[in-house]
Amino acid sequence: MTKIVVTANVKDPKAWEAGFRSMGDLLNTIYVSPINLGIRTEDNSFAYMAEVKDVDQFLSMMKSEKAKNAQKQKGVIEGTVRFYVLDKVCEF
Repeated sequence: MTKIVVTANVKDPKAWEAGFRSMGDLLNTIYVSPINLGIRTEDNSFAYMAEVKDVDQFLSMMKSEKAKNAQKQKGVIEGTVRFYVLDKVCEF
Protein backbone atom coordinates (compact mmCIF):
# COMPACT_ATOMS: atom_id res chain seq x y z
CA MET A 1 0.00 0.00 0.00
CA THR A 2 1.09 3.55 -0.70
CA LYS A 3 0.51 6.45 1.66
CA ILE A 4 -0.96 9.70 0.38
CA VAL A 5 -1.17 13.11 2.07
CA VAL A 6 -3.89 15.52 0.94
CA THR A 7 -4.06 19.17 1.98
CA ALA A 8 -6.42 22.02 1.11
CA ASN A 9 -8.16 25.10 2.39
CA VAL A 10 -11.90 25.11 3.01
CA LYS A 11 -14.59 27.69 3.68
CA ASP A 12 -15.81 26.00 6.87
CA PRO A 13 -13.59 23.32 8.47
CA LYS A 14 -16.37 21.82 10.63
CA ALA A 15 -18.77 21.52 7.71
CA TRP A 16 -16.01 20.04 5.52
CA GLU A 17 -15.12 17.45 8.18
CA ALA A 18 -18.77 16.43 8.60
CA GLY A 19 -19.11 16.03 4.84
CA PHE A 20 -15.85 14.08 4.59
CA ARG A 21 -16.87 11.72 7.39
CA SER A 22 -20.24 11.11 5.70
CA MET A 23 -18.56 9.67 2.59
CA GLY A 24 -17.41 6.43 4.20
CA ASP A 25 -18.75 4.16 1.46
CA LEU A 26 -16.91 6.07 -1.27
CA LEU A 27 -13.75 6.49 0.78
CA ASN A 28 -13.60 2.75 1.48
CA THR A 29 -13.31 2.12 -2.28
CA ILE A 30 -10.18 4.30 -2.46
CA TYR A 31 -8.50 4.21 0.94
CA VAL A 32 -7.50 1.63 3.49
CA SER A 33 -8.76 2.68 6.94
CA PRO A 34 -7.94 4.50 9.13
CA ILE A 35 -7.42 8.01 7.77
CA ASN A 36 -5.35 10.34 9.94
CA LEU A 37 -6.86 13.84 9.85
CA GLY A 38 -5.79 17.24 11.13
CA ILE A 39 -7.62 20.57 10.85
CA ARG A 40 -6.23 24.06 11.39
CA THR A 41 -9.00 26.52 12.24
CA GLU A 42 -6.52 29.43 12.12
CA ASP A 43 -6.42 29.30 8.31
CA ASN A 44 -9.31 26.91 7.52
CA SER A 45 -7.05 24.17 6.22
CA PHE A 46 -6.87 20.43 6.62
CA ALA A 47 -4.43 17.63 5.98
CA TYR A 48 -5.05 13.94 5.97
CA MET A 49 -2.88 10.91 5.43
CA ALA A 50 -4.20 7.59 4.24
CA GLU A 51 -3.09 4.48 2.46
CA VAL A 52 -4.52 4.02 -1.01
CA LYS A 53 -5.45 0.73 -2.60
CA ASP A 54 -4.33 1.86 -6.07
CA VAL A 55 -2.20 4.98 -6.64
CA ASP A 56 -3.16 5.31 -10.31
CA GLN A 57 -6.87 5.07 -9.45
CA PHE A 58 -6.43 7.69 -6.73
CA LEU A 59 -4.57 10.14 -8.99
CA SER A 60 -7.10 9.67 -11.80
CA MET A 61 -9.97 10.23 -9.41
CA MET A 62 -8.42 13.36 -7.86
CA LYS A 63 -7.96 14.93 -11.31
CA SER A 64 -11.52 14.19 -12.49
CA GLU A 65 -14.28 16.76 -12.93
CA LYS A 66 -16.44 14.68 -10.59
CA ALA A 67 -13.89 15.08 -7.79
CA LYS A 68 -13.52 18.82 -8.45
CA ASN A 69 -17.31 19.26 -8.29
CA ALA A 70 -17.53 17.23 -5.08
CA GLN A 71 -14.76 19.30 -3.51
CA LYS A 72 -16.56 22.50 -4.45
CA GLN A 73 -19.81 21.20 -2.89
CA LYS A 74 -17.94 20.35 0.32
CA GLY A 75 -16.51 23.89 0.53
CA VAL A 76 -12.96 23.19 -0.65
CA ILE A 77 -11.42 26.37 -2.04
CA GLU A 78 -10.51 25.88 -5.69
CA GLY A 79 -6.80 25.72 -6.42
CA THR A 80 -5.75 24.80 -2.87
CA VAL A 81 -5.87 20.99 -3.08
CA ARG A 82 -2.44 19.38 -2.98
CA PHE A 83 -1.61 15.72 -2.71
CA TYR A 84 1.65 13.98 -2.04
CA VAL A 85 2.47 10.38 -2.83
CA LEU A 86 4.76 9.22 -0.02
CA ASP A 87 6.99 7.04 -2.16
CA LYS A 88 10.33 7.65 -0.46
CA VAL A 89 11.72 6.48 2.86
CA CYS A 90 14.28 8.39 4.86
CA GLU A 91 16.02 6.23 7.44
CA PHE A 92 18.32 7.64 10.12
